[in-house]
Amino acid sequence: MERILVGMDPNEGSLWAGIHGLNLAKRINAKVSFLLVIEPSTDKAKEALQEQRKDSMMKSLGPIIEQGREEGIGVDYFVTYGNYDNEVVRFIKENKITILVVGLRPDQRGPSGNFADLLEKVRHRIDCRIEVVSEKNLRPTLKRRR
Repeated sequence: MERILVGMDPNEGSLWAGIHGLNLAKRINAKVSFLLVIEPSTDKAKEALQEQRKDSMMKSLGPIIEQGREEGIGVDYFVTYGNYDNEVVRFIKENKITILVVGLRPDQRGPSGNFADLLEKVRHRIDCRIEVVSEKNLRPTLKRRR
């Protein structure tokens, strides 16, 4: 059985990777694990902001997870504190993950930026497929009639 890991970062706030992971699991009869990685901080203000983002992410993700469970998908949810790439790699190895799903925000497209660096750090250390999900722009574009 395939095992999908959806790596979530509370700073990103996007749920597209989670939705894609659940849809993929439904099609291929896989189990899905959500891993929320929180960067530890010694700064109290930053730590409070991280906790607020975590709570917000969990509230948004909860209904999606419940819907997946109602559709018969095996879904687990985990929260860990540490460096994102190290925690994702550790989880993949410990849980024999076969597919990693990560989200790409529209402002991170292109070969430069933190996202490309993250993928490079992770892909050489794991032995599973990586699927990158691009966030869709849901704002309709209005065309002006003449």
